[in-house]
Amino acid sequence: MSSLHRPLLRGKQGCWTCRLRKKKCDEGRPHCSTCESLSITCYAYGAKPDWMDNGEKERAVAKSIKDIVKYTSRRKRTSQLPKEREPIVLAPKSSSASVENTSSNPGSHRTHKSTPPSDHGSLHQNARMDEAHALHNGSDLLFYVPADESTLLIHFLDHVFPLQYPMYQPGILDGGRGWLLALILRTKSLYYVALAISAHHRRTIMQTKISHVCRALEVQEAQHLENCLKLVNEFAQVACPYNGLGVTNAVIQLGYYELFSSDGSAWKAHFRAAMRMYQRGYKEDLCNFALSEEARKILLEDRPDANLDPAVAEEVRSHIFLAASLIWLDILSSITAGTAPYLQSFHFRVVTPDSQINLKKVMGCQNWVILQIGRIAALHENWTQALDNGNADCKAFQDTVSDISKEIQLCGLTQTTLDELNISENLCVTAYNAAPDYSMLITHMFAYMASIYLHLITYGFNKLELVDRIIPEAMKMLHTRIPVHFLPALVAPLFVVGCVAKQEDQQYFRNAFESPPLVDSLLKHRGRILPVLEEVWRQRRGATGVAWKDCLELTKEVLLL
Repeated sequence: MSSLHRPLLRGKQGCWTCRLRKKKCDEGRPHCSTCESLSITCYAYGAKPDWMDNGEKERAVAKSIKDIVKYTSRRKRTSQLPKEREPIVLAPKSSSASVENTSSNPGSHRTHKSTPPSDHGSLHQNARMDEAHALHNGSDLLFYVPADESTLLIHFLDHVFPLQYPMYQPGILDGGRGWLLALILRTKSLYYVALAISAHHRRTIMQTKISHVCRALEVQEAQHLENCLKLVNEFAQVACPYNGLGVTNAVIQLGYYELFSSDGSAWKAHFRAAMRMYQRGYKEDLCNFALSEEARKILLEDRPDANLDPAVAEEVRSHIFLAASLIWLDILSSITAGTAPYLQSFHFRVVTPDSQINLKKVMGCQNWVILQIGRIAALHENWTQALDNGNADCKAFQDTVSDISKEIQLCGLTQTTLDELNISENLCVTAYNAAPDYSMLITHMFAYMASIYLHLITYGFNKLELVDRIIPEAMKMLHTRIPVHFLPALVAPLFVVGCVAKQEDQQYFRNAFESPPLVDSLLKHRGRILPVLEEVWRQRRGATGVAWKDCLELTKEVLLL
């Protein structure tokens, strides 16, 4: 009998999870309360799951559930504090805040208990509501996060986030990364995925040292990830808009989690989903992000956020970072996919010369060159489709190539701007320490990359003599002007320049992609880049007429990050 025609279980049999655990089930719909109270997956009452085979699969599921129950029970015991001083619980537990006031006798103790703000509503509104509750009850706000989760949260802020955004260093006047902490603590899904990815990183670091700790981290990782996915799915099913800002960031972090922890392409679906959420929000005048009216107007009018109310400034900075991050991920993913950026129509509308969305602050690279790289990716897809359809317009293609090339030369590769960098064989890496603006070096490396990338979509690996000046200049900058700790911001230029590198220069790229700081236990995806370069070099040695599309056949699962 096919699964479509199997009868649903009725009566007293219970959900499949309770049957596996041999526990009493209340048969609640859609999920039983027993499973929900233990934060384990309820496999409901439908057709018998494929894993329930009385064999290895069933034992594996049973063990996983048992580990989660053990971890959940332990956390409930260790998180109980003395009744005379009950804390405010900030770790996500429920979607509403509650206030309890016990005064059964004159000596009784007044307590203020609050769960974290839910994903509903703006950060501004939630902060004001918490403050109002506290003032009304005559108590201070006391935030509490369980010890194991606070360890993971700080690890995320101190170690994981800097790996994702190595050049993002907001100053004191910009409020530092306070907006990120606030957003995490006020968005359950973002909170849980931050804990999951942090647990994964800590586990990869300690997996050869402390096995029992690694097992505990593995259980935490799975539980936090499940919580996040459940909340994101709930968000997708809600008709009325709420905290889209926090949830979109959560979806981005889900993409990072998949990128860092697996060899598949699930990260693409998450990043694309986040882009769709941003696109919908932009089309709806940011209404679905549940921003305060003042923050929304500032963002739509692209006004500076000086002298703003701190809560409004926090919303503005959160949204600006989100937009910059998505545009960056959009363009980077389009390079190796051979497609136009998904948000291409928004790039030049959102990232204007005077825009608050400044990629230099987030990624270390100036806006203009990233937008040109996005144009090149779009040109490549359009040209490839035109050739396949037999309606290619060579003149229009060459005109666009010429226009992009002029923009790159005018903005970044003129002799005047190169002279400002003072590139010299006599300069060592440490001499750069006195340079005032690191973004100039990073931007110029991306400009070199853009010129080479434009050549590759036009001629493939033929006629490399046309970029004979650019390739040596790029290598000179890498050898003499780029500090090693800047390499994580230059993964894309390293790949594109490496593709056309001469044989005597190829060892530089081997060393770079096999050593810190590009190598980190979390950044598993970077291990895919060097094998692709080696294959490109092999094809170049063995054949003529190697095209850029041949390279793209090797990079479908690669993100140059």
